[in-house]
Amino acid sequence: MLKAIAKGHFFGFTWAGIQSIFRKEMIQLMRDPYLVMFIIALPVIQLLVTGLAVQRDLKHIPTVVVNYDRHTDSQELMKDFENSTLFDLQQVGSEEQAMAQIRKGDYRVGIIIPPDYSEKALSGGEAPQINLIVDGTQGTIAKTIVDGANQIVLNHNRKLFTASVAGSSASDAADALPQGVSMKAKVLYNPKMSSAYYLVPAILAIVMHMLTILFTSFAIVRERESGTLEQLMVTPVRVTDLMLGKVLPYAFIGFLDMLLTLGVMVWFFNISITGSFWFLCLASMIFILCSLGIGLLISILCNTQVQAIQLTVAIFLPSLLLTGFVFPLEPMPWFIKIISYSLPLTYYLEIIRGVVIKGVGGTELWFQTLILLAIAVGMLSTSILRFNKQIN
Repeated sequence: MLKAIAKGHFFGFTWAGIQSIFRKEMIQLMRDPYLVMFIIALPVIQLLVTGLAVQRDLKHIPTVVVNYDRHTDSQELMKDFENSTLFDLQQVGSEEQAMAQIRKGDYRVGIIIPPDYSEKALSGGEAPQINLIVDGTQGTIAKTIVDGANQIVLNHNRKLFTASVAGSSASDAADALPQGVSMKAKVLYNPKMSSAYYLVPAILAIVMHMLTILFTSFAIVRERESGTLEQLMVTPVRVTDLMLGKVLPYAFIGFLDMLLTLGVMVWFFNISITGSFWFLCLASMIFILCSLGIGLLISILCNTQVQAIQLTVAIFLPSLLLTGFVFPLEPMPWFIKIISYSLPLTYYLEIIRGVVIKGVGGTELWFQTLILLAIAVGMLSTSILRFNKQIN
């Protein structure tokens, strides 16, 4: 009985059988370099990239400043904002310009200093007040910005108090107390800083991105595995006709899915589309073609459906973590931002959030739309050229 247990017969297996199958699987695994690379390298790369992207605190927030005062007192306050490393300041001439820049998405924060700021600070009467305007599309970031600005103003008031007391005698110290600065914060687009307004449109974009990639990632590889690709090649159909014929039905289905999910967003989650619906439809169609082009290129590059799934997953994780879907782009290192801005989802998230939450349209978002169009044309053209090269 002990001999049977040692040989594995007692439990219904044999060590010799396991060894032979193990050897066979290892040989087959080594013949698939894509699978080996996927198993070994992908987790390490994903951990390094995403770890570097999320481990940093929010810093260097693009901030536009309108300083109508332009005296020493207001400039000292702005120095405190700049020295905090939370805000990167850029001055403009008017509040209208600042609002236009925030609406466009170039800046996340605006600071407005009234013309009577220094006068009130020196008079000792009414407290001088600055206005903080915050893009509230991402509620958690907006709250961090408001809290950080409040802390800077509080530290500035403490510094004024300390300097005033240090330069005065004990008898008149009470009369020398400076008038503290107050701040009024206004959160745009999402005053309640609700996460649903930020996450639901982004989830819609993520779902559609991955579904449309999956639509075409099996298009060519399935034909190759079933043996029908050679039959298609002997027909008079051109390569361009084949590629576009593969893409267009899924483009129609993807656009229909997009309309249905937008309807769910509006009617179920009560998130209305405040911007141009027709511009959103146009941008969504371009984005869908872009995603389908990526899936088609995956299908051409891979030999099996398993490889296509692996490559799709490899694209999905950076799209989920590095495009601003969950984590803001501002604190990410520059080399991570290169990856972020090479992913089409980064630009579509700006478009759908801008249209749905901010109420903007093509005037403000034409650049992101143009980049999506360039990626879509590039992906489809590369797919056609790559496939043409393979069959030749």
